[in-house]
Amino acid sequence: PALLTISDGPTFDFGSRPTGSSATKTFTMTNGGGVAATAMTGSGLAAPYTFFGGSFPGTGGTCGATLNVSSNCTIVVEFNPSATGITSDTIEVSYHN
Repeated sequence: PALLTISDGPTFDFGSRPTGSSATKTFTMTNGGGVAATAMTGSGLAAPYTFFGGSFPGTGGTCGATLNVSSNCTIVVEFNPSATGITSDTIEVSYHN
């Protein structure tokens, strides 16, 4: 099967950011499995996190519908806090083997 891993995982910390500011992070996803991952889609992010530009893989991201064996692509996530406090979220990537 396809085996997708993401850089900086399983957690990444954007650190302290003032409200109204934003920061982006580019994550690298790698397929270390034996078959291509197909029909890839990304979801799971809610404010204050988004795919940069609004949709998967984020503006500047290179992931598409397929990730071949031993290949990688990128996902760009934006953090834009609108209130103080601790927040967390999870990137979800669905695919077929």
